[in-house]
Amino acid sequence: MHATICDMITDLVQNAIEARATEITLEVKETKTNLKFVIADNGKGMSAVVLEKAKDPYYTDGQKHRYRKVGLGLPFLFQTAEMTGGKAAITSKEGEGTTVTFNVDPTNVDLPAFGNFTTAAVALMSYEFEGNLSIERSAQNKSYSVNKNELVEALGNLNELESLTLLKQFIASQEEDLEAL
Repeated sequence: MHATICDMITDLVQNAIEARATEITLEVKETKTNLKFVIADNGKGMSAVVLEKAKDPYYTDGQKHRYRKVGLGLPFLFQTAEMTGGKAAITSKEGEGTTVTFNVDPTNVDLPAFGNFTTAAVALMSYEFEGNLSIERSAQNKSYSVNKNELVEALGNLNELESLTLLKQFIASQEEDLEAL
């Protein structure tokens, strides 16, 4: 289901959007010894009972995918963290939102590939929802941030080809700067 870390991130941000969040923050921090991402939202949140069930691969609320009998996103996240010597955590409060944290050693041989963050970020920024998404990305001692509302103000509709092209060029240039020594 999740071939890369970026797939996991995308799935979790989609969950936040589907939870009717109006503010979503994605932080992705990389060092030579640590990869951490945090996704926080102000969506509908979950009760303690539902939060515990959400970690079970055989649980789904039946609302997101009516015919699916399993919910694998969070269980895969926790399994990946466990098998790579890392940690994953989720906190949530009904009516207030949810925060998911994932922290691992990026050199672990069992860790899935990171994936293409430029593609993931462009896809996330172009999702149509009534809210804002902020991405904070850092690697080693460099960082950048993007904010959906600011991008819409500068570029217009993020689902138009010209805006998407500019958005992809911008994020790709930021990613290249992170990789430059």
